[in-house]
Amino acid sequence: MRLFDPIPLRTIPPNAITAASMALALASIYASLADQNYATAAWFILLSVLLDKLDGSVARFVNGSSEFGVQFDSFSDATAFGLAPAALIYGAAQSFAPQTWGPAATLGGLPATSVLAGICMTYGVMTAVRLARFNVTTAAIGPSLFLGLPSTLSGAMIASGFLALGELGLDKSNPQIIGWFPWLAVANAALMVCNLPLPKLKTSSHPVIKVVQLILATGVFIAVPLRVGMPVLFALVLGYLVLGFGWLGPRMHAQRTDLQEVHG
Repeated sequence: MRLFDPIPLRTIPPNAITAASMALALASIYASLADQNYATAAWFILLSVLLDKLDGSVARFVNGSSEFGVQFDSFSDATAFGLAPAALIYGAAQSFAPQTWGPAATLGGLPATSVLAGICMTYGVMTAVRLARFNVTTAAIGPSLFLGLPSTLSGAMIASGFLALGELGLDKSNPQIIGWFPWLAVANAALMVCNLPLPKLKTSSHPVIKVVQLILATGVFIAVPLRVGMPVLFALVLGYLVLGFGWLGPRMHAQRTDLQEVHG
């Protein structure tokens, strides 16, 4: 009996990237809850977004895909885009909006901190549900569509939104605006497990969505390492979701259903 299983060398690079993403997520949680350094916590989440996109590309390039890698990636995503954003919102909401979410505040007759904790725990759980659901339904919905909000985009929206407020100075001039982030978490939690179709972030044949995808991808890989342009990045993510959920996703889903009926 071997003490450790052998590891194919080609699987090491993508899994090392996934491990780095999880490490950044854990560092983000620490920054939010122990250091109250929310900007750093948000940057760590966005760096995890980049690594999440990179590990799959590297796996395909080196032929290093594996079932272990798929499961490991899901655990990493649950940490980076579920627990880390939840910790960011929990800490930042109390620090920036104590009148709404602080220890002395109440909401609906309940301690606001308890409500906030419930929201953040629900968000974390719904992220895990979304990832598990995606792992078992991706083949059924095809290569071009997601059902619901991807956890990566949810984490990117929360982190870039927080940093956008800081870049615009609104975290200081109007800190209460951060008190709305728990409700953003509620909306994202519902969107992650809903059945609304959304085009995947792949190069599309549709000219409008193709332009948005290319701008979004370019913006992420330039803005995040340089730590600039967060209002633009947040607007791009939000615009992609509005365009995808509100128009192109339902259209693509209807076309796919019509083709299935014709060939069925």
